[in-house]
This record gives sequence, structure tokens and C-alpha cells, in this order.
Amino acid sequence: MTLPDDLDIEKALIFFHAYMYGPLRGKVRLYTARGVAPRVAMSEDWELFASILVRDRGVPTQSGLDLERYEVKSATYGSSFEYQYHRNSWREKLAADRAAGHLFISHQDWLRLVEVRYCAGADLLEFFEAWEAERPYSDPGQQRFRRSIPFGWVRENAELVLSIEDGEVGDDHAG
Repeated sequence: MTLPDDLDIEKALIFFHAYMYGPLRGKVRLYTARGVAPRVAMSEDWELFASILVRDRGVPTQSGLDLERYEVKSATYGSSFEYQYHRNSWREKLAADRAAGHLFISHQDWLRLVEVRYCAGADLLEFFEAWEAERPYSDPGQQRFRRSIPFGWVRENAELVLSIEDGEVGDDHAG
């Protein structure tokens, strides 16, 4: 899976400003004054942002890919990206992850810095094969199967496709 030649950066940035960055900027002062640690953005916000950026649609199931052709992962800058596999669908999800493109979104400082990186599922085979070798859910009592791809690996190996700094497209974005 490759990225489309024409990322829709403009529309993605409009969504980012209207529904993520702008509203959060207005709430930061209130959260800080009250000592409340808010959720910066919900995973669904990032999925919609990515959907607009790569011109792809979401899928109705909770056990498959986030978009028709892409898996979307988000984490605070420096944190790993978590994958979760469900008991009854882990094999299908792992197969879909191998074939899909993967968008990794890192953010920090109340969304003042956002980086979107991309790699093909084939580039992640070392992880998927290792996870499959663990034989998920072979223990009947196992409740969860979660594994992560390290931030450092993503930063070194995935292509930077978009950088947003203080709400504007960064100079170093590759898109």
C-alpha cells in the first residue's frame, strides 16, 4: 500500500484547525487553571484527520483497519504506537495490517507539534511476524493481546509526510 500522490493537506489542516487545534487552544487555559489533565485528542479525531489527508474512508467495524486502506496510530511524541488484537479476529486483523498502509501520528505540547509518518505494512513484517509467533490467545485465560511499535523505529524508518508546527505546515514536511 502506497500513499496517494495528492495528499489533501489543505482540507486536513482545515479540519485540524476547526475541530482539534483551535478548540484545544481555547481550553488549555481552563484545564491548566483547574489542574485537569485533558485528553488532547481522541483516536477518532486522528482517524478522521488521516481520512481527509489520504482521501480514504473509514470502515464500520471495530475489529479491522481504521480506514479502508490504512491503519491510523497516534501517540504523544516519543511514545510507542499500540496495536490491539481481539480474540476472535486477531488473525484477520494481522493479515489486514500486513497489507495496509500505516499512518503514525505523533503530537506534543497541546498539538503545537504534529508529525505524520507513513510506512507500508510490508515494512512492519518484523513486528507482525514476531507477534504472530507469540501465538496470541493460545492461553484460554488471555484477555488482551496488545503490542507496540517503538517511536524510535517509526522516526527512523517511516516517511515523514506532514509536519504541523504551531498550526501551520512545517518547512520540513515531505508532502
